[in-house]
Amino acid sequence: MSGTALLDGHHALVTGAGGGMGAAIAGGLVRAGAHVSLAGRRRAPLEDVAASLPSGMTGVSMNSM
Repeated sequence: MSGTALLDGHHALVTGAGGGMGAAIAGGLVRAGAHVSLAGRRRAPLEDVAASLPSGMTGVSMNSM
């Protein structure tokens, strides 16, 4: 990509983001420039995923159900 990330200015909600496929999708979206909201049943796995995302990237917010 030249200059700007593909998803700059976009927001994505990832459900099931506490592990597996949801965590991988969240990481890809953040690397593409999106602001990502993580949703899942337990807060601890969401915090682990948020901590594993590339630092300095777009913001991440979390919500456990």
